[in-house]
Amino acid sequence: MEFLGGCYSSRRQVENMKTGFCVKKAFQNVHNTIHSVFLIALSIVFIILNGCSSSVHVEAELVSEVRSIQPGRAFSVAVRLKMDEHWHTYWRNPGDSGMPTKITWQLPDGFTVGEVRWPCPQKFGEPPVVSFGYAGEAFLITEVIAEENTKPGTEVKITAIVEWLACKESCIPGSAELSLSLPVKDIIPDLDMRWAGRFVETRMNLPRAFPDWKIRASAGSSNILIQVDPPPWFKDELTGLAFFPEQEGMIDYSKTQSLKKSGNGYVLEIRRSVLSVSLPQRLHGILFSPKGWSQAGQERAFYIDLPLHQQE
Repeated sequence: MEFLGGCYSSRRQVENMKTGFCVKKAFQNVHNTIHSVFLIALSIVFIILNGCSSSVHVEAELVSEVRSIQPGRAFSVAVRLKMDEHWHTYWRNPGDSGMPTKITWQLPDGFTVGEVRWPCPQKFGEPPVVSFGYAGEAFLITEVIAEENTKPGTEVKITAIVEWLACKESCIPGSAELSLSLPVKDIIPDLDMRWAGRFVETRMNLPRAFPDWKIRASAGSSNILIQVDPPPWFKDELTGLAFFPEQEGMIDYSKTQSLKKSGNGYVLEIRRSVLSVSLPQRLHGILFSPKGWSQAGQERAFYIDLPLHQQE
């Protein structure tokens, strides 16, 4: 009991003991300690009940878009990662350094889960080390399909074991086992309004195809060229284009990507990595445009899956 041992560290404290001061102080410290332990225990119970875990510089939570689930129907959940200021976690391709966030699911019998929907990442670092990931708050959305014979009136538990790497100037690995319990009802579920807005915002940042844009890709000995031809409705200038490759080791992440006008379209030139001895037959990744790819201008992440031709 450190606070009692402190009562005997000086002559004045011995004199205070004679007058009862130290005894009073000891009881005050005991009270404060019990109060602190109670608050810590209460916090732990709150975290467990809410499926939330706080690690060093990252708060992790498993959340649902809906308040209940319906047998046989799909619904969306998300691993929510909230990073401290100036800290970030990583995209599926972390770039020159880092580790992508990994999610391992534990589901009720008969439930199935889809792939993680990765939002368009941000760029971190300075040459020669550049990485891709998320700062602030990130929602990693996954679709779950409930088993058809799940009984209404029961409750199901979904668990996600999450591992991440959080970095600032240094990096700290983190992990958490997150759980979420949802009631089963044979009605169309209501949205959980605590999170519905963040699901909508995240989906706006998910990459998808835009068929009215024509995209081609070719590779040379030192570069990859992405040809972008706008649709007739696009009257603006294409600026600020950036390519985030899903495949690792293909490009030099630290080199500037150069966008040039070419006829009625544009060409984005990307430096190949010196380690890319051979290239795959297809190019997968995200083309990011700050002006957007739809006429509304809100959807900025274009998912491309293209044949990668050899330049003549």
